[in-house]
Amino acid sequence: MTGIHTSGGAMILKRYQGEGMKRRLDALGQALDAVICAGVEIAPFLKTRANSTYFEHRGSLWTLQPWLRGRHVSLQGGKERLAAAEALAELHRVSITKQVERPSLLRVPSLSDKYRHRLERARAASLRATSLRDLWRPFEERALQAVSDLAEPSLQALERDRRRGVLCHRDPAPHNFIWQGGSAAIIDFDLAGTDVRVHDLYQMINHALYVNGYEPGLIEEIVERYDRRMPLCQDNRRVLDVLMNYPSLVVREWYEFGKSGDKKALFTRLRWAAAQEERRLAKLR
Repeated sequence: MTGIHTSGGAMILKRYQGEGMKRRLDALGQALDAVICAGVEIAPFLKTRANSTYFEHRGSLWTLQPWLRGRHVSLQGGKERLAAAEALAELHRVSITKQVERPSLLRVPSLSDKYRHRLERARAASLRATSLRDLWRPFEERALQAVSDLAEPSLQALERDRRRGVLCHRDPAPHNFIWQGGSAAIIDFDLAGTDVRVHDLYQMINHALYVNGYEPGLIEEIVERYDRRMPLCQDNRRVLDVLMNYPSLVVREWYEFGKSGDKKALFTRLRWAAAQEERRLAKLR
């Protein structure tokens, strides 16, 4: 990714590789056009003179997007946190079914597959730090149960949201929201796809927990503000309940340890993550 200045203002230039990306970028560009037309503040792909989402140069694919003014949202600030929740809800209000010629290109793996994969990577990493296994076992059991629950056929939120054509960001981290002094815009849709919309909300909650630690009312205010703009159906609420039992903060630390191998940092970070997850679980109970 590169920032550039043009006669039309500041832009973001991104590089992609692989023939398969052409069809995905076309589908994603159509989806983002629908979102823009619905009045949601995002950074879309700009079109070439041939009306293409991307251009080819030296064997790579490139996209150009406007550089939105503002700064990254701080999930430590109440106003900014709630503005991000509102922006996410506004994104999910838009149906992209009729606008995207091949919506199947935006399909993503099931939630049970996604969280099973992260659990397996975390479990493998835990075998490299056996002295900390006692900090892992109770959370491993919770994660296993959540993965099993997510695979239940009765949880139909994914298929319902896919049929409706809900475009989910799938990485609603603070650096992917731009604070504009009263509202938040969304950027970087590289991982976007038709997913369960409450999964986006859950990921945002986890980012808020990660930067703030557990605070009374933190989760409730985010869910309430989202629900005010885009009401959560009973099925999505059931999925959220299951996801909230998945100890993402602990799994994340083991997952990252598996990549870095830094045992010294792991102990401190793991104890902190475990404390936040225990507080979340106590609230759920």
